[in-house]
Amino acid sequence: MWTREAIEALGPTMDVPTVASIFGVNKDTVYAQIRRGEWTATRVLTLGRKLKIPTRDLVSLLYAPEPAATPSRDEAEHHCASGPYIPSSEAMTSHTQCGCRVGESAVIRPLRGA
Repeated sequence: MWTREAIEALGPTMDVPTVASIFGVNKDTVYAQIRRGEWTATRVLTLGRKLKIPTRDLVSLLYAPEPAATPSRDEAEHHCASGPYIPSSEAMTSHTQCGCRVGESAVIRPLRGA
């Protein structure tokens, strides 16, 4: 089983058999996808007759960071930089504690022509 640390220890690039091993497929499958232009998982570097896969691409694919949580309505409306976000349920009525005002600039509108 390949770990992130083991993959990163391979250096800046790796060969196709190593990539196939990481994915748990036959190397001929990966070579065939690259040859047909169907390999979209990572970039493929051609160095003479050798094919190399950037390690960073593979690590990014396999260990992508968790998507950021979508802010709640209160968080989206609270845009001042004067301090940490305090939810309205905790006595933050109309941002009176921080002094900011939600105004025209806080309204999100669709782009024209979209």
